[in-house]
Amino acid sequence: MEIIIDKPKLGDLGEIRKILAQWTDNPEVEKYVKRIQDEITRKIEFNTHYWVARYSGMPVGIVGLCDPLPQVLPFAKTSRPGKFKILYVDGAYRGKGIGKKLVDFLENEARKEGYAEVLARSAERYRDTSYGFYEKMGYKNVGTVYAGEDRSKPMRVFRKEL
Repeated sequence: MEIIIDKPKLGDLGEIRKILAQWTDNPEVEKYVKRIQDEITRKIEFNTHYWVARYSGMPVGIVGLCDPLPQVLPFAKTSRPGKFKILYVDGAYRGKGIGKKLVDFLENEARKEGYAEVLARSAERYRDTSYGFYEKMGYKNVGTVYAGEDRSKPMRVFRKEL
């Protein structure tokens, strides 16, 4: 299976929306689709960049890299951390190495951007899919932050030096 990773295009947004909808609720889906669209049209916030994994030209995964949010900075060990913005693979393509390819790609991009480490935040609802995956990719579980307006949603923080 040949996977190509490149920048998303406006025509990819429908497929990206479908991938995201498998994993998160509609407000989150629309928030990320808007941010991806903004990057495509050169409206970049928080130094955020996205890439898609393609199989036969169709998006089957999406990953993003950004500067870290203030709440995860205490978990950084270097002065130049980057952070996963998102990492999702179409459920029909799980277990085929696409997530690993996206992580490897993101880490290489992070190095090019001068990041010395990468942090990842993952919600409790992904404990069965992402926690073990990040650890398998060499990330260490370094703590918990709390998201949401009332700070009631625990999110694990993972870290890897590059």
